[in-house]
Amino acid sequence: MKRILYSIIISGLVLTSSSCKKFLDTTPTDFLSPKNFYRNEADINAAVTSIYDVLGKSATYGRSFYFEMDVADDSFIALSSWTQDIGLYNYNPSDTKLTDAWIALYNGINRANMLIENIDQATMDPAKKKVALGEAYFLRGYYHFILANNWGNVPLKLTSTASASEVNNANTPYKEVYLQVVSDMEKAADMVNPISSYTYGSRVTQSVVWGILARVNLKMAGAPMRDVSRYAEVKKWAEKVKQAGHSLNPDYKQVFINMCQDKYDTKEVIWEVEFGKKNGTQDEEGSVAAINGIGANATIGFSYGAKHTTESYYKSFDDNDLRRDWNISGYAYDTNNGKVAYAPSQIYNRYDAKWRREYETALPKFNGTTSINFPLLRYSDVLLMLAEAENEMNGPTQTAIDAVNEVKRRAHGKTLGTLEQVKSVAVVNGGAYTVAPTVVFTGGGGTGAAATAAVASGKIAAIYMISGGTGYTSAPTITFTGGTGAGGATATATLTKIATTNFDLTAAETAGKDDLRIVIRKERSLELGYEGLRRFDLIRWGQFYSAMKSVANEIVTTAPSTYTYAAKSGQNVSEKDTLFAIPAAELNLNKAIIQNKGW
Repeated sequence: MKRILYSIIISGLVLTSSSCKKFLDTTPTDFLSPKNFYRNEADINAAVTSIYDVLGKSATYGRSFYFEMDVADDSFIALSSWTQDIGLYNYNPSDTKLTDAWIALYNGINRANMLIENIDQATMDPAKKKVALGEAYFLRGYYHFILANNWGNVPLKLTSTASASEVNNANTPYKEVYLQVVSDMEKAADMVNPISSYTYGSRVTQSVVWGILARVNLKMAGAPMRDVSRYAEVKKWAEKVKQAGHSLNPDYKQVFINMCQDKYDTKEVIWEVEFGKKNGTQDEEGSVAAINGIGANATIGFSYGAKHTTESYYKSFDDNDLRRDWNISGYAYDTNNGKVAYAPSQIYNRYDAKWRREYETALPKFNGTTSINFPLLRYSDVLLMLAEAENEMNGPTQTAIDAVNEVKRRAHGKTLGTLEQVKSVAVVNGGAYTVAPTVVFTGGGGTGAAATAAVASGKIAAIYMISGGTGYTSAPTITFTGGTGAGGATATATLTKIATTNFDLTAAETAGKDDLRIVIRKERSLELGYEGLRRFDLIRWGQFYSAMKSVANEIVTTAPSTYTYAAKSGQNVSEKDTLFAIPAAELNLNKAIIQNKGW
């Protein structure tokens, strides 16, 4: 474990103590003695910032927690040259990403402990001091939660490191760690500010604490503790979030466009990791949409596009679910930065596309990093946690059904009203082409429809939708421009109303607890895909190993030969992979700790 001896590492930013925009710049300050440091409000704000700073590291939510450390059945790492990695489940305990994540989380815990131990000596407004202390308690609990969730029986650290000899920290029983996490968070709930105190979503607020307490208790109710009494706690905390006035953004895709554009909607996105530039540099930038996202060049905003969908995940969406073609790209960029729609058979080509650099507004756009924020807690997650807990306790009650339906209605566009979009374009006459022309939509009263034509056997054989647009009152006229050949193609568009029905749960889906459980688990996958929660869900449901083996078999059976490598993660998984290995560096330093089973 990395040791920080009577010091605090300040990462160049200081939190404001009011509700104004996010952070203020300051000069970095390192290795300060507590006796000389925790003196006033500025010192406390700097110390709080250093605790938050862990969230934005590459080893945590800057990249690893939603990329390498959340490979599950909904995606694969589309880097065929990779032969060994955490995300391929064939790593060894010396892996640097594994080590860096462990170090970062314990650094955050140590910084929180130092503030908790020294805040009383600071001269500042008692109300602001109380908030800072609450944030420290919560983040100490949150970092312990992430550690226990990923590594199991980890050392519980409730005091700061005082000397270089304090390295031998034994594993703490899993249940004891979780009870301390709950204690820290419940204490924080009465100390931090309500979410209405801020216009941005990166601060720990009461809504954040309540929502994460629901998540922590949901984990305690599942594997490996299986303490079903915790479902009542999940419901209690989720309902407090609901009562705080949160709501879903009417448009699912706008939730993620907002993150790309540095906009905040705290009704929906309750807590997010803040990334941004400082003085034109790459300070505090992450990899959201640069490592994942749609593969793109520097003009659009460079992206490796290194996470692709699996066929089973793509096909788990119904055709009317608007989330499918946002979570998963329906198009790629061509060499001229235009959009080319995928054919229906091109499933494995499709990217994790929840965040797209074409919407990124912060300039300049760097090649390796972005300023796009990452969500840690959304209101739809809270609704689905509420539904899951209620169903597990009482079966398919109206409370559980209403919570799921609220998410499903937004997913199918019910909250967008009765606007129409272009569902498909049918070729009437393929004409004569050797190079595909551009598809043009005119009239119909709407905007935004886009598609690409595919040429085969000297004619337009198919037209694939990129976007259905919105606001159409009649079918637009389809014409073709450019391309090579004699032309002469004609086509017609078909409209579909967005959510002509509610797409509510059916009687069969709510017939019993088991039926609704299946729906809720699927809905979490559809709604929260690629947000660093899928592996978490599968493990607590006891389904991770079987799901990974199933998807590996699917890939071997159905994927084109160019993508058979995508099965590596599932093929390599064993039962031990419900936990990560404790890093070799920690084992070498800490003689009291015991490695996880199987390593």
